[in-house]
Amino acid sequence: MSVRKIPTNHPLAYFFLAFIAMAGLSYINYLPSVVNALAGGLGFSDAQAGQVVALNGYGGLLGSTIAIFLVRRIHWQPAMYLFLALLAVIDISTLWVDHYGVMLGWRFLAGTFGGLCVGIGFSVLARLNNPDRAFGTLLLIQFSIGSLVIYGLPSLEALLNAYAVFGVMAGFVALSLAMMPFLPSLPRDNKSAESSMPLPEWCSNSLLLMLAITVYQIAASAVWAYVGLIGLGADIDADHVSLSIAATGLLGLLGAMLPVIGGKRFGRLYWVIAGVVLSVISALLLSMSPLTPLLYVTAMALLFFSWPAVQSYLLAVTAEMDRSGRLSTIAAVVSSVGLASGPLLASSLLDHGNFTVMLYACALTFLSSCFLVLKPVLAQEKTGTEEMTSQYQ
Repeated sequence: MSVRKIPTNHPLAYFFLAFIAMAGLSYINYLPSVVNALAGGLGFSDAQAGQVVALNGYGGLLGSTIAIFLVRRIHWQPAMYLFLALLAVIDISTLWVDHYGVMLGWRFLAGTFGGLCVGIGFSVLARLNNPDRAFGTLLLIQFSIGSLVIYGLPSLEALLNAYAVFGVMAGFVALSLAMMPFLPSLPRDNKSAESSMPLPEWCSNSLLLMLAITVYQIAASAVWAYVGLIGLGADIDADHVSLSIAATGLLGLLGAMLPVIGGKRFGRLYWVIAGVVLSVISALLLSMSPLTPLLYVTAMALLFFSWPAVQSYLLAVTAEMDRSGRLSTIAAVVSSVGLASGPLLASSLLDHGNFTVMLYACALTFLSSCFLVLKPVLAQEKTGTEEMTSQYQ
């Protein structure tokens, strides 16, 4: 009995593809819970916890890099089946790993297969007709999953143990495997509508855009990795910290909905700049002393609202610059660089539980991404306007 395929432009196709792209490195969405589990119930130090998630991220970088050379040469569905199945086995096997050195290597391996899934997933999302909706849906799912897991994981850990977070990772991968049979086939390379931008300018703008994505992800993931410990370090009750992160994470849904609903009708640049400014304010609020529960919640709300909006708009620009999906796969790589480097940077700037230096560094890093993004986003908006005008002439 054959499974009925979902049409390519159906909302469920966008949802399923975005969910599968998310599942490869799903731990990023509830990173504070992973860090808290490693540094709490599993007995690793704060610095060791940051290094484990950093190695997991660098494995994602390796996998996404390999995917750059695969996306134009392979059929994405058989490859995704294989890599998801291997990732599920590794995530489940982590339940029996308790040695620090083994944990580092095992999570690096998990990151490698997860990165392959993410890289292939990004290339498929980029080939859909509406990249703003595709990547907005991806970020919408990421923040929904993050809030749900952060809220429910403490109860699950109390019922099972601190390793429950790795069971959650495996569950998302298994669900992705269940979605795969319903997805339509897509061509390996969609070469429609090459950019009218001169090649040197295209290369320059692509480089600036990749740097902007990397720099923003470094700062965001650095704050995200330690936001739970920042709250605990300010003597905020642990239950209040978990509830606050979960509740404010729901604002990420609103940020992700901006490109899903509005697309690029009102331009992307203003949304990106506004999101970066809100991210800077968030890092500065978290650095204040004393950090009150109100300041803590406000800071997280600003970050969680702006993060998905900024990333989805930048990824949509990437998809429009190269419809084959390869540049979007490169964006997955540089995003992995940022997500892996953020916790590593944060762990190197910790000072015996003092997060001030780390947060100031994150604020400056956010700000630098704002300057990097100006030229490529403006150029792509201009190119898109010219192409649209030529179609009606």
